[in-house]
This record gives sequence, structure tokens and C-alpha cells, in this order.
Amino acid sequence: MSIKKILIASAIATTPLFAATAYQNQVGFLTNGQKQMAVIDAAGQDIVFKDESGKEVLTVKAPDTAFWAPAGEGASLVDFSELNVPGTYQAFVGDEAIGYPIVIGDNAYEDIAKASIKFFYFQRCSMELTEEFAGKYARALGHPDTAVRYHEELNKEAFSTFYGAKGWYDAGDYGKYIVNSGISTYTLLQLYKQNSEYFNKLNLNIPESNNDVPDLLDEIRWNLEWMLTMQDVDGGVFHKLTTKQFSGEVMPAQDVRVRFAIGKSITATWNFVAVMAVAADIYYKYDPEFATKCAKAAEFAYAWGLANPNEKFVQPKDVGTGTYTDNSATDERIWAAAELYRISRNPGFKAKMQEVPMFHSRTFLQSWSSTYMLTAYTVATNPDYYDAADVDSANYLVKTLADKYIAQLEHNGYGVALDETDFYWGSNGGAANKGMALIHAYILTKDEKYYNAAVGLLDYLLGRNPLDKSYLTGFGVNKVMHPHHRPSTADGIEEPVPGMLAGGPNKTANDTRECKVDYLDEKAPAKSYLDDKCSYASNEVAINWNAPFAYLSGSLQAIASTGKTYDVSGKSAEFELSKIAKSRNALAPVRPGQKLMVRDNSVQVKKTDIKGNIKFFDMNGKTAK
Repeated sequence: MSIKKILIASAIATTPLFAATAYQNQVGFLTNGQKQMAVIDAAGQDIVFKDESGKEVLTVKAPDTAFWAPAGEGASLVDFSELNVPGTYQAFVGDEAIGYPIVIGDNAYEDIAKASIKFFYFQRCSMELTEEFAGKYARALGHPDTAVRYHEELNKEAFSTFYGAKGWYDAGDYGKYIVNSGISTYTLLQLYKQNSEYFNKLNLNIPESNNDVPDLLDEIRWNLEWMLTMQDVDGGVFHKLTTKQFSGEVMPAQDVRVRFAIGKSITATWNFVAVMAVAADIYYKYDPEFATKCAKAAEFAYAWGLANPNEKFVQPKDVGTGTYTDNSATDERIWAAAELYRISRNPGFKAKMQEVPMFHSRTFLQSWSSTYMLTAYTVATNPDYYDAADVDSANYLVKTLADKYIAQLEHNGYGVALDETDFYWGSNGGAANKGMALIHAYILTKDEKYYNAAVGLLDYLLGRNPLDKSYLTGFGVNKVMHPHHRPSTADGIEEPVPGMLAGGPNKTANDTRECKVDYLDEKAPAKSYLDDKCSYASNEVAINWNAPFAYLSGSLQAIASTGKTYDVSGKSAEFELSKIAKSRNALAPVRPGQKLMVRDNSVQVKKTDIKGNIKFFDMNGKTAK
């Protein structure tokens, strides 16, 4: 059989042409980038690479087998990076083809980066998706959210409503959650900021594509505008907007139950502050009025946060939707202060940030429940704005975390910076977030080992894994087909919405009873995955998993396309914000007869005495005119 026929047969098959002995990125490799595959039972044998004409172009001897505990097996990590001419190739052991066609190109990651960002368009709430932009996934408008009720525990006037339109559906369900929007929106904003030259030109085919704003920023703004609606009149931020219970497997337009603002929390508020501060900086170039609105909203929320530091979210008894709550808001608080300081140069915010030093032990990978590293990323990549000691600590944190992942590559037959502890709920999002950490280390050091380790994690997500699975819908030969995602289940279309990253292997999955399949593998956690809509524990999708995947694939492609990495000496926009006193208890809780409000373009306290007289004070207690 000719190589052309083998390539064609392999491309249309759903399993490898022969017994699956090679696991590889099923989408593509950058022309001048690292290229590796994990080959089983081939140690010491020649791996021959042939082009489409059948010509041998490279031979690599497979190294000794190295055990990778998450797979419960060993593999030979074959490096074929010398293959650096664009085209399509096939690997062979003897006369047998192994793996899938190998596609090499200068823009190998562009389509997956675009699709993983376009996912957020498909998640838009309060909007009809038309065929012009959604193709066969067009759908009717659902959840207008123009008259959202307040949950009873918020103690608002009975049956009163507010405007809470736009935003992104959080995951496979139709809820919208501020905390998870926090890290997701931040991650996409960082993707743009660090790669603006590339993303200024990238067309995502969304309704705003013909305006003068980069498409990525247009998409992010859809969620920012919803987040702004979640700020209450006192400055605090509602925790989530959902129905009281999850909907069934219906399209958005069919889910017509009442939706509520539920809870007001300190974690939601600090997330809101940080994201709005970052947005103010980035959008100032395109819309100064909107940027200023974001900055002032952040300041207003910050004041509420200082006055209400213990307002944790508590799920009402009649509500069963997601919680996104954790036991400490300290990490979110210092992140918020760091971002406000960067855009204001106000020493009060810096003092608040420094109340919790960036100890070297705080090397926790970022997640919705742990944002310490987001502060480190901001400080490390904006060294001109922070004290030298803080910048040194931030650099140390980023490099220490990245070096921990580099160490995981030693004696690793799959060449993937993951170990047995990494296969939890949303493990693929964790892998992508590791990639984000590694890219930050690369930005700071220019050491190729960090860039290449990030490439390895992308390869894992696209097929170099023991399940031979591309976890991104719409891409790869053996790709995810049945995600836990209501629109993909209810739309009657066989293929799911493209560009969605499945949650991934989960050794603690609790849905095996519902799925009636015990897919857990105690000896190989990287195989504890089920491609079925029933598996919310391993096959759901979520904005906080897609965002780091978009960051990972988009940053790698942008760096390759432009030949540049982010210049940490860049300048930020500056906004005049109120002075915040340094003392932890400087701002007392708002008492009866007092109200936080924005007045004369600043946050003030309105006080009404027993005679009805009204006075205004600034945040330091001085009388305001």
C-alpha cells in the first residue's frame, strides 16, 4: 500500500491503522518546534518517518522504555524535532505505520487557538447565535436575563428584579458565576496583553469582527458587561446568577425557569475587583469611557470588600447549582490590591497587597479557588510598578513552580509534566494551567526548556496520552464526541460544539453509578475517563478549563508567529482612584444610616442622621463637598 493511501486511510479512521503503539498530538506540530511521540514496545527499534511520496526523510532510534506512573506503563519518548519542513508525514516501525498522520506547519496551533476562543461565543448568554457566525450550531436566544430576581436571602424587595444580561454560560449548565468568571476572564485578558501583536489581527468570525477592536477583546467584553451588572448598589458583588436547580438537557431557549441573583460574597467581590482593574488597563486604548467605568467599579467593590471581609458565600437550602466557595479570601484580596495598585500607583493599595508577603512557599498552581499565582504573574511581568523585593519574590515563585514541572519530566516515557496527583476534577484544565505557568517562566527567563515543556502539555491534551484521545472537540482523529454539555446534547447534531476542552481523567470521579460504567483505573489514573455525556466528573466542559487551553495554544502560536515574547517593561494605563488607608481596619463596616456609593467620580460614604440630614465623606472619613 502506498504512503498516500495509508495517510488517507489513517486520517478517516477512528482508530490507528494498526495496533495503537504510538501516542501523539493528533492535530499538528509547529515547523520549528519540539516534536515528540510516545511509542510502546519499540525500545531500540528504528522509527522511520516518510513524507507523502513515501520517501524516508528521518530515522530515529527509539530510546529505552521509561515508566510513567499515571499511565501504569512505560513508553519510549521519540523526538523527531529534526523534521522541520512543513508537510504531512507518517511514522513506521518496519513496514507498519504507527500512530496518525503527522502534520507540520507554521500555523499548526492557530485553528485550535481560534476554536478554543470561539467556544466562548458559543457559550454566550442572552443572544441568538445566527448561522453566519455559528454555522450548524445556530440557536435561538435563551436566558435574556433582563429581569433577574433576587434570591429571598438577599433581603431585597419581594419580586424586584435587575438587569443581568450577557455573560458566558459557565460550563455544561446554564449558570453564570462570578468567581469562575474571575480566573477565566483574567486568563483571556492575559492572553491578549502578552500577545497583542498576534491577536490584533486574528479574526474569530463573531458578530463584532468588523469593528476596530480585536476580536478577542470583543469576546471578553461580552462577559465583562455581564459582570458589571452583578455589582449591587452598595458595591458588593452577587456570587452567581442561576436557576435554583440545574436544568434538564434542553436548549437555552427551552429553559424558561426563573433565574436569581444568589448570594453576595467576598470572594466574588475580590475576583470582580481584580478583573475589572486588568480590563481597565487593556480597554483604555479602545474605549476610555468603558475602561474608566471598569476602574471605578473595581474601586467601589474594593471598598465593600474592606468593609465586609467575612461575607463568605453560603448556599441557600433551596438552591442546588454550583457553589464556587472556598475557606479563605486572602489570596483573592491581595490579588485585587495588586491589580488596583498597578493601574493607580496609589500606595494604599500596595500596602494592602503587602499585608500578606509573597512567601516563597506559596507556589500553588492557579485555580478558581487559589489565586496566589495570579498576583505573582502580575508582579513578575510588571516589574516597574512594584517594589524590587516583591518582584524578586514573584519571579522566584514563578520559576520555582515551573521548575517543579520540569522535574516531572525526568525518566518520563510520555514526556508530559504530570504526575499521579494531577488527575482530579478538571485535570485537563490543570494541565493547561501548568502550561500557563511554564510560559510565564519562559517570558521571564527565555529558557527554551519551559517553552518545550508547555508544548508537551499541549501534545498531551491533543493525543499524547494513554487513551490515545484528543480532548478538544472537533480536532484530532480520536476526539471527544459526547461531552457533558447541554447544547451539544440537545441540539440533535451528532458532532458536539467544536473547540471545547473536556474535563479529563479524574481518579476521584463520583459519577460511575449514574454512568453505569466503572471507568476508574486505580493503577493508571490517566485512564480514568469516559467519553459519555453522563460523565460530569470527567467529560464536562467549563470556561475555566477552556481559558487556559486558549492561553496555552494561543501563546505558543503567537510566539512562533511573531518571534517575540512579552516585553515586561510595558506600561499600564493609569486611573485616579481614592486613597485607601494602610491600616487593615481603616474602613469600618457600613452601619445603619450609611451607604457606599459612587459620587463625583469617586467612592464616598453617604450618611443620613436621625433628622434626615445627608452628608458625604471620602474613604478616609473627611467631609466631601
